[in-house]
Amino acid sequence: MLKSIMRWIYQYDVAALFISLVILFNLFISQRIKTRVSKAFKILAIDLFFATVFDLITIYTISYYELCPVWLNYVLNIIALLTYNSLPVFYIISIMYGALSEEQDFTITQKLFLAIPICAASFLIITTPFTKAVIYFTADGQYKIGSTFDILTVIGFVYLIMVVIYGIMKRKTLRTEQTITIIVYTVTTISALIICNIWTKLLITLFFASLSVLVTYLSLDNPSEYTDPIMDIYNKKAFMFTTANFFNSHKQFTVLGIQIEGISYLNETLGYNNFNKILVKIARKICGICGKNNVYRLSGSKIAIVIHSDDKNKDDKFLELQLLFSQSIKISEIEVSPKVKMATFECPEAADNFVKLNDLIFDTLNSSEIESGKIVDGNKKMLEKSRREYELVQILKQALTQNQFEVFYQPIYSVKKKKFTTAEALVRLTNEELGFVSPDEFIPIAERNGLILLIGEFVFRSVCKFIIKNKLWEKGIEYIHVNLSAIQCMQEKLHEQLISIMDFYGLDYKLIELEVTETAAIASSDTLLKNMKSLMENNMNFALDDYGMGYSNTSSILQYPFHTIKLDKSIVWAAVKNERAQKLLHHTIAMFRDMGIELVAEGVETSEMAVMLMKMKCDYLQGFLYSKPVNERAFLELLEHKY
Repeated sequence: MLKSIMRWIYQYDVAALFISLVILFNLFISQRIKTRVSKAFKILAIDLFFATVFDLITIYTISYYELCPVWLNYVLNIIALLTYNSLPVFYIISIMYGALSEEQDFTITQKLFLAIPICAASFLIITTPFTKAVIYFTADGQYKIGSTFDILTVIGFVYLIMVVIYGIMKRKTLRTEQTITIIVYTVTTISALIICNIWTKLLITLFFASLSVLVTYLSLDNPSEYTDPIMDIYNKKAFMFTTANFFNSHKQFTVLGIQIEGISYLNETLGYNNFNKILVKIARKICGICGKNNVYRLSGSKIAIVIHSDDKNKDDKFLELQLLFSQSIKISEIEVSPKVKMATFECPEAADNFVKLNDLIFDTLNSSEIESGKIVDGNKKMLEKSRREYELVQILKQALTQNQFEVFYQPIYSVKKKKFTTAEALVRLTNEELGFVSPDEFIPIAERNGLILLIGEFVFRSVCKFIIKNKLWEKGIEYIHVNLSAIQCMQEKLHEQLISIMDFYGLDYKLIELEVTETAAIASSDTLLKNMKSLMENNMNFALDDYGMGYSNTSSILQYPFHTIKLDKSIVWAAVKNERAQKLLHHTIAMFRDMGIELVAEGVETSEMAVMLMKMKCDYLQGFLYSKPVNERAFLELLEHKY
């Protein structure tokens, strides 16, 4: 680097200093998310600045050595050498981080390759006042090059080779801009060494280094990639990088999740522009309480606030947020009082990576158990839910091994024949400790934990056995409705399994009608259609359950050869209270009857409902007016009495 006391051409160092100052100024004023790449680059830019400053200082102290004590010259030159020789390692670290996700880290081998050369160089530099290996000063204070000075150049080349090799290995992972920076770094480094060896007075190395750093700066992620364009706060990508940094550094932090309720309704009611103004106003108020750098938009309706563990005003901020959402927000003479759900999550106790944290926030805020306007402990809620699920999984396993499940039957009334001609089989579970466990609770848990297929098989076998044992066809029952879960519908050999079970009991296939929901049908479209075709060839029929619940549409009906449509209780109940809903139900029934599809109305609880549905020519009625789901014995007793 500095080889003699000859007159230096230092103007390129001044240019390098100017470039480094411009880069640092932009780094500190721009709103960039603190990723590992940006942190590594900031260290690189600071190192470049100090390397340039101390290079300029040592030019003066070496040239006018008689004015500078030897010990001070050693200190200044050691700092200059350390900062200069650190540039390659900081550069390659920023490049390598660019090819890794925030949750990945360097391998032990990579860390050793990065650390050993710079440690060796630093040792040579720091010990040079004693060894005179890199540089030294004569008795009268003149600057001299030591015998191992060129080793520093070799070490710089080692890092250059590392950058090139890493770039080749990760060429598919690196962005085009990152590849360009590697090329620029390689070309400028080699060019600087060639030029310096030809013109020894020319101090151009740091100028070329500053150009490489400038190109790298321009290749960094655009800050807009981390910003939500509507609310002008950080987005989900920024949240991922921020929390990943916290997780990697094992820092404790709190996340407050906020969900704005009825966001679709607000958008439709207020109009796009006014709705966006509401969102902007909400964001500004939250930022005013918690600081803009801590607020993130995760989705259309969800916002996350990151609060550091050492924030002593955390509770005050929570109170301010509750107060904020208890008041109306006014935009263009329109007052809106948005309802919100809020939950806190202590990390890393609640979640130890971004994926788990993101799922935890969404699952908790989507839960119907969260009360609007209050801040709940998400950790406690999910812990209770997790414990409850674990307890139920053990109970479900025990119920399967000990035959503790029971199949109940809810009779279905035929309007035409004026009696019960069919029924729906419903699985029930009663535990000694928990008492009755609702299917709405244990069936989703069984699906998540791989138990639903066993439960489904148990129900199907129980129904087949019950039909055969009691010869239900002789009691006027034409068939029994058996529900299929979404997981069952996904099984390619479902038809083989069901036929095998019916053959085992010697059951006529037409005595079973299988029910599926539209959600299950969509999730297993091709597989379900193949199973339906095979089973219908054996005289089995299918029913679509819960039509009118809010998800159903006519295209689903046309795609699948359903024999029966079961109208959800919500559409039936609405028709009793609302004239427009009644007309819709009437036309729905007429449409399906014209298509040759039979209709079952669920949730029939009053005579008024029954009369209305009979007038609309609905084929079957099911509900508490006729009977609640009952056990086998009670069901057989019902069949003994004609309705």
